[in-house]
Amino acid sequence: MEKYYIAAINAANLMGSQRCRRLITFFGTAETAWSAEPGEIEKSGVPPVALESFFAFRQKNPDAPEKLLEFCDAREVGLCSIADEDYPPILKEIQNPPVVFYYRGILKTFAERIAIVGSRNNTSYGQRAAFSLGKDLAAAGLTVVSGAARGIDTNAHRGALQAGRTVAVLGCGINHVFPRENKKLLEEISETGLVMTEFEPNIAPNATTFPARNRIIAGLSRGVIVVEAGKKSGALITSTYAGDYGRDVFAVPGNIYSAMSVGCNELIRDGATLITSAEDVLAEYNFTTEEKISAPVQLSAAEEKIFKLIPAGEFVTLDEILIAEDDIEPDEILSLVLQLEIKNCIVEDDGKYSRIR
Repeated sequence: MEKYYIAAINAANLMGSQRCRRLITFFGTAETAWSAEPGEIEKSGVPPVALESFFAFRQKNPDAPEKLLEFCDAREVGLCSIADEDYPPILKEIQNPPVVFYYRGILKTFAERIAIVGSRNNTSYGQRAAFSLGKDLAAAGLTVVSGAARGIDTNAHRGALQAGRTVAVLGCGINHVFPRENKKLLEEISETGLVMTEFEPNIAPNATTFPARNRIIAGLSRGVIVVEAGKKSGALITSTYAGDYGRDVFAVPGNIYSAMSVGCNELIRDGATLITSAEDVLAEYNFTTEEKISAPVQLSAAEEKIFKLIPAGEFVTLDEILIAEDDIEPDEILSLVLQLEIKNCIVEDDGKYSRIR
């Protein structure tokens, strides 16, 4: 029950992991801290403004620990505290590790992890690179960590799912799905990997949650790969955390004329390791690839027919596909294109489609 008291204290606005740890250290247990009198709590050294928030939260939610336990049991959500044996030790190494995190899926405490991150605004080049890196690194036995965002993150997760294991770190509470279109992806990840977040279940994504999420991505991983990032991409925040934590920073080089490659090219200029394939990363860690090619995707006859109309290395519009195929109804073609995208056979970029595999 102790970890639910930790989570309840941490849920109070302005408390945060560091102040929560200070309060628990002062009282010895979170349960004691939760029920202590205000006069005693004020001696803990936690700033008054945070304590006021904690007192207000406790008064409004006196049964918060019990409610969190009920929530986790009802929703099949795990809760891991920094005091638990299964808390990943690599995450404890960072400056401000989360005192608790919520999760769905399989928690592997000592997994070897590598992060793949990049911009939500990206190109087909970045999508293909993220997918291939995710797939090949997962096939080699590494767990691929990313943030479940649109674009590079999504493609890294999808690639990893085809060959092994992946972890999605959310920038919101576990009751939320963001972005909405990744609902199925997150369900798939939780079946074989892990979906996790430090935020209280009902916290919606906002401008402050994503940088906090990024520190966990870096903290869980031996290294961070930045695939495609503009000059002000959030992925660069993750790479900065990685450098601060003594993690390796890798970057995929990009077109010098592309705004989406500025961040990666500057990282390489400033000392990040340039990589062009999973082998470059594996060589750094003396890993060998266990399996280079995962089982082929099974396509229906109709899916195969549409797939053959979509080229590799160039893009076609949906109108061009509709014109080229006159035996299948337009509505069915739309559905088939979506299925091919879900199966990671094609990528979409600004309403145009190209083959991945």
